[in-house]
Amino acid sequence: MKYEKYYNLIKQQSEIFDKSQNCKIGQTWKHHLLPVINNALVLAEKYNADKDIVEIAAIFHDYADLLDMANRDNHHILGAELAEEILKKDGFKQNFIDKVKLCILNHRASVVKEKFSVEEICVADADAMSHLDNVVELICWRAYLGESIEQCNNFVKRKIEKSYAKMSKETQNLMKDKYESILKILF
Repeated sequence: MKYEKYYNLIKQQSEIFDKSQNCKIGQTWKHHLLPVINNALVLAEKYNADKDIVEIAAIFHDYADLLDMANRDNHHILGAELAEEILKKDGFKQNFIDKVKLCILNHRASVVKEKFSVEEICVADADAMSHLDNVVELICWRAYLGESIEQCNNFVKRKIEKSYAKMSKETQNLMKDKYESILKILF
């Protein structure tokens, strides 16, 4: 695996995160992080994006969250900075690092920013797709946090709506049937 070092780092940190969130170990990796990476690579192929930029950005997109949920509101900013530090130490060129950072900075549904590259679109869309692909994981996560069924349902409704709204039109078309099916269940 080309970026095994980064996969291992994020997988290990996600296990620590799962413990802190009272989740089954491996849940975050299996139901969010790995699907984002896989979806991002599928979209990179489909949209003819730079796969290396997309893969590394997808790997690190939630890194700051995994380190501390107190970073939630700024995890895209801190995550981009942390990725830059790691990539610099590993000898990546600044131009490449800057592109990875933009992907991480612009992946959030709650902080919608214009995306200027196909790589940014791939990572943001892949993150959103993972929410639609793993609705049960979102519900379980909120339940682990002690929320009521109504609170979980309301959180997931908002998350799904925001996730779909942030997708590019092309990816929305790919996910439309799934999105509409989920809405029928949640509303």
